[in-house]
Amino acid sequence: MAQLGSAGALGALGRRFESCRPDQFRTAFPGGPFLMDNNSVGKTWAKELSDLVKKLDRAYRAGNSQVADKQFDQLENRLREKDPQNSYFQQKMKLLSLDNYCFSEWWAEKARNETMIVQPKFDGCALGLRYQSGTLVSAFTRSGKEVTEAARTICNLPLELPEDGIAVSEDPVEIRGELYGPNLSRTKSQALAAGHLRKKNPSGAGLSFVAYEILGSTNDEIEDIKRLESWFFEIPPTNRTADPRQVKRWHRKWLAGELFENLPTDGIVVKVASGAIKQRLGVTSKCPNWAIAMK
Repeated sequence: MAQLGSAGALGALGRRFESCRPDQFRTAFPGGPFLMDNNSVGKTWAKELSDLVKKLDRAYRAGNSQVADKQFDQLENRLREKDPQNSYFQQKMKLLSLDNYCFSEWWAEKARNETMIVQPKFDGCALGLRYQSGTLVSAFTRSGKEVTEAARTICNLPLELPEDGIAVSEDPVEIRGELYGPNLSRTKSQALAAGHLRKKNPSGAGLSFVAYEILGSTNDEIEDIKRLESWFFEIPPTNRTADPRQVKRWHRKWLAGELFENLPTDGIVVKVASGAIKQRLGVTSKCPNWAIAMK
């Protein structure tokens, strides 16, 4: 797609730019012109970049990623540099997925000598919750669909947070977790959660919400888990180790049905425990660098 509004398929262009010479990149990659040095950009330029970023983001959320993560990150950073107040950055929260490449490689590159957190990978539907002044004001799925009323029907999901300094501040508090069916198989858990979110008049029957991340937090993982528990959220079973061999032992136990066996899971999640290291490792447009799924 050489221009924003053309009908050409970005997927084909994506295959083209992967094999381009460096001097061809800016013309083959659909967002290339926006990455060229240009200090005198106008409103039209910024709007076109904004429209492109939003279009690529929607495609990714729909499961049809049209550019590589690295290129999307470059475009997003360029938009943030030139228009930090753009509505794109004020929109529905992003719920990133988890990478699942080789644990040993991830540990060697990202988590060597670091304490790691191991939790169950729940099989349900990811939910992001937003609280304003301590009150639940919105809930979103990973695709960006607003499901606030459906979230309100879940019996163990707090509609109000306790009156501590962070929970009731004017700044929104965003929490990520999973809607799942306790005591169900992973397949039935996911189906029940997805069906609940599609209903016009959902009841919440048979479902629970487990919280495992305060979005945007710079604290250590254990501190955030304790805070979520103090806010009366259900939290996941959490193991801690600095030994990669122990992580592999836990993974083998999960595969054998001997770890998190009473929960509907499709793997385990391994995270770096340190908030400072998480900040240093950062995230891509698709997944955090400080966490990995083992299936």
